[in-house]
Amino acid sequence: MIVRILKSNSPAAFFILPLIAIIIWSFGFGALHLSEVRHSMPFYELLVRPVAGIPWLCNIIAILLVTGEGFLLNYIVNENEALTRKTALPALLYFAFLSIHIDMLQLHPILFANLFLLFALSKILNSYRKDTAFSQVFDAGLLISVATLFYLPCIVLFPLLGIALILFRPFMWREWIISFFGVLVPFIFVISWYFWKDTLDYLLYDKMFFPIVFKEQGTRLNQFFYILASTGLIIVLLSFGKLFNDLGGGSQKTKKALILMLWMTAFASLSIFLVPAITPISFALFAIPLSVICSNYFIRIRKELWGELLFLLFIALLLINLAVNIF
Repeated sequence: MIVRILKSNSPAAFFILPLIAIIIWSFGFGALHLSEVRHSMPFYELLVRPVAGIPWLCNIIAILLVTGEGFLLNYIVNENEALTRKTALPALLYFAFLSIHIDMLQLHPILFANLFLLFALSKILNSYRKDTAFSQVFDAGLLISVATLFYLPCIVLFPLLGIALILFRPFMWREWIISFFGVLVPFIFVISWYFWKDTLDYLLYDKMFFPIVFKEQGTRLNQFFYILASTGLIIVLLSFGKLFNDLGGGSQKTKKALILMLWMTAFASLSIFLVPAITPISFALFAIPLSVICSNYFIRIRKELWGELLFLLFIALLLINLAVNIF
């Protein structure tokens, strides 16, 4: 029922989606966390440190970010024909993938990074078939760079900009140079600031070197999480299979957008090697591409009842896992 309503992009989605996000993320208030700012990147530390000692406020900010990003992803996908039909499924799946563990229901760097990655994705898709796209490629590079200054492992997504230029743009060497400068600008400002404050060593060691080299113990996971993760993995594998089998359908822009999501998933996989500890939060970077890829699966699936049951099973396991971690 839920998948059918959201698959058709019904106006009811504007009421259902925020309700689902609030219900899921309300579990976060049952296990309030102090937001971690130790060894955090400069932009995250700058924004979060003033509120880090107020867990309930951090959770409210997190809910607003997740809800806003879900709707933004939905708008980008529908506006740029990233799927074969307009749908509200990307937002729903985005909420779900960012809620698979109780530790994810808090304010963390990837929530901010994803916001800027979504804006970068919008710039890239909007550049399709434009005569020139100097401003779009510069902005995309700058936004990915800003995301990195919130969450260092986003640095593995820099090559994604080159892949996007190959997919969506005819070769124009000036666009490649301009996008490179877009990537550099935020880092130049941040490095200059730390150099001016004579704390450049602190930036390089505490913010960049330490989290990568010195590994920490990961989160202990219960059996319900593994069942939930296995169900999610089945959905992802089915979605990849459907995508590879049906990639010939849809417009050229749709095909290119889905291929870009595949590349984004591949590069996001490399981010796991840059985290200080592998936790469920480490996989939040996959939420954007997997939400689009899995939406493609649920849109094109012929047996709607199977899709409904599979998704309801995933949501039920998600809620059980969250409840078990609280109670």
